[in-house]
Amino acid sequence: MNSDEKVISIETYLNQLPRLEDKLRGDIFYRGQSNISYNLSPSIFRGGLRNMEHNIYTQILTECAHEFEECNLHNEILSKMQHYGVPTRLLDVTSNALVALYFACEGNYEEDGSVFVMKPDKSYIKQYESDAITILSSLPRFTSDEKEEILGLASNAQKEILENDSEETILKFNNNKIIKRLLHEIKKEKPAFENIINPKDLLSNYFLLPRKNNARIIRQSGAFIIFGLKDREIDSSLQPSTFGEGNSQFYKIVIEKDSKKSIIDQLMVFGISKATLHPELYKVAEFIKEKYYRA
Repeated sequence: MNSDEKVISIETYLNQLPRLEDKLRGDIFYRGQSNISYNLSPSIFRGGLRNMEHNIYTQILTECAHEFEECNLHNEILSKMQHYGVPTRLLDVTSNALVALYFACEGNYEEDGSVFVMKPDKSYIKQYESDAITILSSLPRFTSDEKEEILGLASNAQKEILENDSEETILKFNNNKIIKRLLHEIKKEKPAFENIINPKDLLSNYFLLPRKNNARIIRQSGAFIIFGLKDREIDSSLQPSTFGEGNSQFYKIVIEKDSKKSIIDQLMVFGISKATLHPELYKVAEFIKEKYYRA
C-alpha cells in the first residue's frame, strides 16, 4: 500500500485500501470528501451554527412534527434530520470503500479529493441503542450555554477520575443540577437507564451503527460519527488519540482531481452512482437527466 500515491483509477484506489485479512478482522469505516482541505467536522459545527443547535433541532421538531412520529430514539431523530440536510452533530461515514470513493469524486473538480480510512478501537463503535449514543444524541435538547456548562463539569470530572477515586467523582458529577436534567432527558427515551452518566461519554466521539430503516442508509452502507462535547472537528492528520486509546488506525487517501470524472464513470460499472446512492425520485431524475445530456 502506497498512501503517498494519488488515486487516478479504481485500481490504484484498491491498492491503497486495507488488506482483506484486516477487513475481515474488524470494522473499517470510510469517509469520502471532494476537497482534500476539508477536515472531518459535522455540519452543525460549520458556518457559525454551533450555538444554534438547540434552536435548529427544536424548530424542526416543531414545524415537521409529523415527520418524526415513528422516531422513538433521539439518534433516530438526528439520523432523519441528517438525511434531509438539517445541520446535526452527526458525520456520515460508510462501510463501503467504493461509496466513499464516489463521494470523494463528486464535485469540486478543481480540487483533489480524499478518502479517510478509519479503523477505530472496538470500544468506540456503538449500536444505535447503546447508552453512550443515547447520552450524546440527547445533547441537542440543551442550549449552547448549558452544553458549555456540561462540558466544563465533564472535563473536570474526567481529570479528577485520572487522579483520584473514580466512583466517588462520578457520583459527585451526577449530583450536579444540569447533569440531573440531562439524565431526565435520557430517561424519557430509556426509563430503565441507570442513574449514572459517565463523563467520558460526553467527551468522546463514537461510531454509530444506525438502524437500517431508510433506503439511503441501506444503499450507502451508512453509519455515522456522533460528536461529543470536546471536539468540533477531527484534524485531517487523523491522530488516533482523537478516538481514544486502543488499536485505532487512520489514514487518508488522495484522489487526483483530473481523474474524478473518469472514476465516477468506472464506479457506474460497479453499480455506484447518484441514482443508486440517492434513491429519492428527485435525485434519480437528476442522474438520468445528466446521463442523457452527456449522450
